[in-house]
Amino acid sequence: MPRLALAIAFLATPALADPFSGKSYIIQLSSTQYSSGYGAYLLPRLAKVMAQSGLKAKNCPGADLVVNVEPAPDVGRWVGTGTNRVWLYTISATVGISPETYEIPYEGTPAFGVTASLQTLNPDRGDEMACLITLAARTALKNYRPTGIFKTDGSACLRK
Repeated sequence: MPRLALAIAFLATPALADPFSGKSYIIQLSSTQYSSGYGAYLLPRLAKVMAQSGLKAKNCPGADLVVNVEPAPDVGRWVGTGTNRVWLYTISATVGISPETYEIPYEGTPAFGVTASLQTLNPDRGDEMACLITLAARTALKNYRPTGIFKTDGSACLRK
């Protein structure tokens, strides 16, 4: 019986509690994302994942968490040899979750985030980028820590 009581007490400790319980969030876009219209492309996928997260949307200052998305510029390189040599682009997106008190710097680095990336023949595949944003957001919510940027394999987002 004492072991059962200890196990129940251990499970009830705040360290194992949901870090998002009762928390609210706001999605922050950079001024360039917003003014260029790129935000209209980035926001729907991120907003959909966040709406399913159990967190409360708070579309004004004072939210507990700030969520942002930063796609990286595509980088290309030759891969393979001979007739199998192809030019592949690496595309990626980082979804960040930061406390409201953390000031996200100009380049968009969050307190915590997950970067999903893949190699593709076409860097302009909107469906691949949308999938990477969804994957990074879901992975960030599932594996949240107070700090750090982690990577996840986005190859499942590759369209053939």
